[in-house]
Amino acid sequence: MVKPVRILWISAIGVNIAALLLYILLSSKWSNQVWILDILNAILLQILGIPSAALIVASLLVLKFYKEKPLRWWGYTVAFIVIAALLWIAGYLFRWAWLTLS
Repeated sequence: MVKPVRILWISAIGVNIAALLLYILLSSKWSNQVWILDILNAILLQILGIPSAALIVASLLVLKFYKEKPLRWWGYTVAFIVIAALLWIAGYLFRWAWLTLS
């Protein structure tokens, strides 16, 4: 895989892990105060947290075991779709974590 794509993919994984951890840390402080936020946080974690974790694990496996260049242009297209999905989920989790702060 080309080095810039690999670096972009690794940084997207790092941002996604940071967003997931920040979301879990900030949303857990509301669990004792408001029960409706606890329900919303549990639903949001199921909708976005599980696919986020699956994308992270799949990305790490691909980066570990697939070192050469993709055969065609569709390999890069799939890589950029996964990177975009990782960044979209991270942005949504960051936004929801920021909303729980205020």
